[in-house]
Amino acid sequence: MRLRRVAILMLASVLLTVLELFGRSQNANAYSLEKEAALGRQLAADVHQRTIPLNSPTVQSYIDSLGQKIAVYMPDTKFPFTFSVIADDPCSTIHEPAALPGGYIFVPAALFLAAQDETEFAGMLTHAMEHVAQRHRTLQATAGTFATVPLVFTGGWAGGCSEGPAIPVAFLALQRSAELQADLQAVQTMARAGFDPKALVHYVERVQDRPSRTMSKTYSPMPDRDERVTALLATMEKLPKVAYAVAPSGEFVRAQQEVRRLVGQSVPSDAPPSLLRRKPE
Repeated sequence: MRLRRVAILMLASVLLTVLELFGRSQNANAYSLEKEAALGRQLAADVHQRTIPLNSPTVQSYIDSLGQKIAVYMPDTKFPFTFSVIADDPCSTIHEPAALPGGYIFVPAALFLAAQDETEFAGMLTHAMEHVAQRHRTLQATAGTFATVPLVFTGGWAGGCSEGPAIPVAFLALQRSAELQADLQAVQTMARAGFDPKALVHYVERVQDRPSRTMSKTYSPMPDRDERVTALLATMEKLPKVAYAVAPSGEFVRAQQEVRRLVGQSVPSDAPPSLLRRKPE
């Protein structure tokens, strides 16, 4: 057991060194855009097989329209976005959409139900889209390749929500950094798109649970809630001071009501809040 701990610490040390060098390079992604798009298609096909879709023209039209409205203000993204709404909730700690390489975004029904208004919903959707724009998943995979360890997408396709001893500590640190970067990029994109970025802060404060005192932050793939809020507020201080218009809620409310109806049909009435329902293997 002691030797195993030493080995884990040595691996973590090597990975941290690699990631530090990796972070200094501006061209440290080993995946070409074509290879990343192909990887995304493969992973998205797997997600479609493993999750329950919420098929609704009303909901799909809404998420496509909102997503494309946000995408216009993301000039650094290299991929078109494809949105799907699912009954599963791969990130039950905060209901974050799953962002796959190549622009595939899987939005959990739980996010529709947890968001208090369209602006909060747009904040979390923008956060997920920024993971794609910043190419976080293939950057993580590149770091894994450089460190001669298996390809790892922390938390599988769910993003930064899973945790466990099989995930190297250095990758968890990289995942937390990616989550913070997606936050900071998201509030800037929200502001450009006309959404009040404070809504993302309000959502994180209200929804994300704080870890128990017995859980070490070192082994969490998610940044601490208070750390996220502090970083978000610091970034927002640098934004131009403008009066944001209140986003109309009619279309969001209609989509939210439709999602609630569909969820009631697709999962049992005594289902847990996470709405997580996997198809049989």
